[in-house]
Amino acid sequence: MNTTNGKIAEQSKKKIADALLVILQQYDYKEITITQLAQEAKLSRKTFYRLFADKEEVLAYIFENMYIECFEQIKSQRTQCYWDIVQCYFDFWEERKSLLLIFKQSALLPVLFDGAYKYSFSIFEYIRTKDVAEQLSVQLPYLLAYSVGGMHNMLLKWVENDMSVPSYVLIEQLKNGFSSIKL
Repeated sequence: MNTTNGKIAEQSKKKIADALLVILQQYDYKEITITQLAQEAKLSRKTFYRLFADKEEVLAYIFENMYIECFEQIKSQRTQCYWDIVQCYFDFWEERKSLLLIFKQSALLPVLFDGAYKYSFSIFEYIRTKDVAEQLSVQLPYLLAYSVGGMHNMLLKWVENDMSVPSYVLIEQLKNGFSSIKL
């Protein structure tokens, strides 16, 4: 197997992804063309199309890598409880505030939910084990959709308010709010 071509392809994908992030600072996502992406990445359109079908795949690639990085951060902190995961998730995005604001500008924040939901299964298995995930297989998609949906909507509201409240304060307020509710 030729690993050189694989490395070159991955480097080219990263160049295209970086190009998209640069161009998003000046143009709305809908306006960006493949030609712009290829030129900014200093690659040919042919190379672009060898690696991606369209700019939506580039965006998916960016989000996929961000969620992999977030999951790695959760694992590196040996996070074991729900609130620690929520805190880690918001810390992760707080460190990328400028990027979130760029995504907000192009109305791309709702697209983040798909990646968050997809990775929530891996995170759940990491925290609770694969056996527990299998035992909860029927209800787990609903539990995770509820949890991730709430976190994502909270993220949207936080970005909408320019992330003016630090993430640790936001999560502490949320925890206090839930613990004070009497059902």
